[in-house]
Amino acid sequence: MSIMKYIIFALILFALWVTEPLWMKNNTNTTTSAIDTHIIEQEKARVELLSAEAKKLQDLETKFGPKPYGRYSTGVPPSIYEYWSKTLKHPDSIKEERCGPVRAGANGWTTVCRYRVKNRSGSLELRQDTFIIKDGIAHK
Repeated sequence: MSIMKYIIFALILFALWVTEPLWMKNNTNTTTSAIDTHIIEQEKARVELLSAEAKKLQDLETKFGPKPYGRYSTGVPPSIYEYWSKTLKHPDSIKEERCGPVRAGANGWTTVCRYRVKNRSGSLELRQDTFIIKDGIAHK
């Protein structure tokens, strides 16, 4: 039984040696294939697109100030909270505030916000306003 193990092992090694050209790749050709050139072209196009977007964002940030980012849960930028605290009669009564994505507009960074706030009679009123944010200061 013990010699059988060695014979089987030798046969497996011999079979691997005989079939080596089938499964072992000896090609050392360093030329790129059509797929490789396509991937390289796609990567170049992606880098060009990303650099163009970064340049556009940099131009907009020099024109309007840094792009405001909202809270993760609501999307409301901090400058809009400051605006609400200065202009609303009951700024602590804001409910369900949500803002859309901040985009570049003609006069600054613009976003549309929906929120509920107490009106003069004390009941909640639904409002939707477009805010313009320039140099960190929000206004309608």
